[in-house]
Amino acid sequence: MEKVRDIPPTGIRFPEWLKQALKASASKECRSLNGEVIKRLEKSLREEGLLNGH
Repeated sequence: MEKVRDIPPTGIRFPEWLKQALKASASKECRSLNGEVIKRLEKSLREEGLLNGH
């Protein structure tokens, strides 16, 4: 996995309700908001067969 400092930031706007739901889920799993978003995106892309080997 890449080091955090080597990954350029990406600005994404979330509706407030979605951001709050992600924050709540992240908190339950002791993850950051960023970590939660990455986990969910990876899972979704893997399930669709669009992410291989990562």
